[in-house]
Amino acid sequence: MSMQGETFPDWTKVTPENCAAELPRLLAEAEKSVAEIEGQKATSYEDFVWRLDDATRELWRTWGNVSFMTSVRNSPAWRAVEEKFQPQVVSFSLRMGQSKALLAQAKEVLVRMKSCGNATGNETRIRILEKFIQGIELSGVSLPEDKRARFNEIAARLAQLSMDFSNAVLDATNAFSYKKDGKTYTIDDANYPQTMKTCADREVREALYRGRSTRAPENTPRIAEILKLRFESARLLGFANPAELSIVTKSAPSVSAVEEMIGELDRATAEPAKEEARALGVGLEPWDIAYAAERLREKTYDYSEEELKKYFPFDKVLEGLFKLTEFLFAVEITEVTGAQKPSVWHPDVRFFEVCEKGAPIAHFYIDPYVRNGEKRGGAWMSEFRNRCDRRGEKPLAYLALNAPKPDAKGASLLPFREVETLFHEFGHALQCMLTRIGEEGAAGISLIEWDAVEVASQFMENWCLDDRTGIHVPEELKAKVRAARNFRAATACRRQLAFAETDMQLHEKEVPDPNAVKNRVFAHFGLEILPDDLFLNAFSHIFAGGYSAGYYGYKWSEVMSADCYGAFEEVGIANDAAIQAVGRAYRETILALGGSESAFDVFVRFRKRKPSSAALLRQQGLVR
Repeated sequence: MSMQGETFPDWTKVTPENCAAELPRLLAEAEKSVAEIEGQKATSYEDFVWRLDDATRELWRTWGNVSFMTSVRNSPAWRAVEEKFQPQVVSFSLRMGQSKALLAQAKEVLVRMKSCGNATGNETRIRILEKFIQGIELSGVSLPEDKRARFNEIAARLAQLSMDFSNAVLDATNAFSYKKDGKTYTIDDANYPQTMKTCADREVREALYRGRSTRAPENTPRIAEILKLRFESARLLGFANPAELSIVTKSAPSVSAVEEMIGELDRATAEPAKEEARALGVGLEPWDIAYAAERLREKTYDYSEEELKKYFPFDKVLEGLFKLTEFLFAVEITEVTGAQKPSVWHPDVRFFEVCEKGAPIAHFYIDPYVRNGEKRGGAWMSEFRNRCDRRGEKPLAYLALNAPKPDAKGASLLPFREVETLFHEFGHALQCMLTRIGEEGAAGISLIEWDAVEVASQFMENWCLDDRTGIHVPEELKAKVRAARNFRAATACRRQLAFAETDMQLHEKEVPDPNAVKNRVFAHFGLEILPDDLFLNAFSHIFAGGYSAGYYGYKWSEVMSADCYGAFEEVGIANDAAIQAVGRAYRETILALGGSESAFDVFVRFRKRKPSSAALLRQQGLVR
């Protein structure tokens, strides 16, 4: 369907059968087109990069739809398509990523751009080429034939293991339920956290905790094999370990710099966390902690999550988020309904248009509610397409959430953490949609280093209670919520540090028992777990996502995002004119420049200095 010249996917035609029928043709066409490009002598950036993008565009979009539908409408049919074609897609990706002909052409075009006085004004294109070259070099292109074959074999196996790991977590989550007194309890992301905080029945909490913390035991051998293969792959490329390989593509300068950050935050939070633990009392089992913490929070700040939820119906939160965005960044957001609304993949999905000075600049979908059995847990944002000026294409993004389904009155009341999640994911979407970069290879979140990709998302969480949203919460209650945001902040920080340190240790040195590493690190950071805990078996971020040897990026990004919000604090949060001025500066740097420059350089453009952890520690009440 098209709207004002824009074309959108027809989701009625995105079926397992159609994708399965299209993929063989698309793979063959992409292979033929890439081979033709390899056989030419590229004379310009356009002749090389643009042709290559066009040669693979439809393949990657169709394969992206398969991965997307497996995430939001999971079914045996979609899994079958993914499992059938993943080896072929991985093989093509590796074949393209290991092309000596493409590497030679990229280098030749890059040299020409730099040596003929064309560098000025072409910085974005130069960065795209440099990252392309780096990607090929990290794909094993220079390996001897036997080692390259082994590298490819490992890549294909890792892709299969990742898919199997993710499906096992989803299946285990969906399979578990606990019934008592006529009520059914589940351990999915939409229900488990709230149940553990509010359910007074200790027997129920224990059952849910044990069920969630021992999920997917079949992933234990997968973890061992994944780690073993990652070490072998890194060493084939000449790196000591996967952590050293990972850091090459990140904004952090070194593994030691990551460890220094973790150590700094460890020291800053150790004593405050002990005080927080003492305040809860003694004799608590792991399934008691969230419940006891919630009772203490209610007592300390005199409000309950259940009381607070009634002020955050999903529609009102969405309206407030858009109102704030319009104030900060001078854009307008409108829902598209009726005959103008493009097709969607589920009746719950909504569609929106983003305009600047009356002109459309982007569109996005929101898939809001939990769907047990077919939508994976958590929340995420991605794009169906990037901005591409030469093709006249505007960004098309989506947000997938797991908000509670509407109740009998039609309202989906959000726990405050879900409010923060919505703001968080929309921060990602803003970086995609408000880009000023017209080259699709660096527009939006493309080329942003993985350990800095959370800056824009975490930044938006600071605004959930801002009066400019128009979300009416009584001032007294709002003051309590603001005060409570730092409740057990040290404990929450140490939880993330434990995940990050476990991830780094597992990817810095081969170990016979990954669980033993996790147990030791968790004990250091004060995380209570059971002896038979299988946390790693559901740690999809590092075993089925893009965060292996990179989970630290959440904290690395948080330091920068807190520092970005500090710029607004410095001019006075109540000062509308000053806040809008800073908002425009943030929009024209952090949100606009995408991956056209390094995330570090973009941050310096906005803040006029290097990042500092001082703002994070201050905002979380950890500076004494």
